[in-house]
Amino acid sequence: MAAYSYVAPLLTERAGLPQTAVPLAMLGYGAGALTGTVFGGRRGDRRTYATLIPAAAVTAALLGAITLWATSSIAAVALVVLLGAAGMSTNPILVGEVVRIAGPGRALSMALATSSFQVGIAVGSWLGGVAFSSALGLKGPSMTGLALLLAALLPLGILAATRRRATAPR
Repeated sequence: MAAYSYVAPLLTERAGLPQTAVPLAMLGYGAGALTGTVFGGRRGDRRTYATLIPAAAVTAALLGAITLWATSSIAAVALVVLLGAAGMSTNPILVGEVVRIAGPGRALSMALATSSFQVGIAVGSWLGGVAFSSALGLKGPSMTGLALLLAALLPLGILAATRRRATAPR
């Protein structure tokens, strides 16, 4: 969300897209997000971490690509659409894991999971804004998102290893 919050200046100031085209690019992000959510939800039900970790890695790669190559309108829009697809494919998987682990009393767990997404949006947007206001400028929000995502891959790997050990036949 650090990068997503600052998509409009990325598209207009860095990639040279006219302001009137930004809503269409955001529609593309939304279509990508819908596609990613459906894909992540369906595949994540069967192969949780085998879907979650690569989706997070692809999202990190896309944030890196945005940082480096979002200087043309076509490349920037394509990367934003792909970011929606990859980034949002993780959400249903994460919520599904909360439900699976929570067992009875899922209402509170679901509420906390949803709240954690909102906190992540707020903190990510704030950190992206700090980076945007720094010497990093327009590259700052995507670099911030990349750093946050890379930091999340280690705990995801630990969770995947823990789950594999817990479900391994003895």
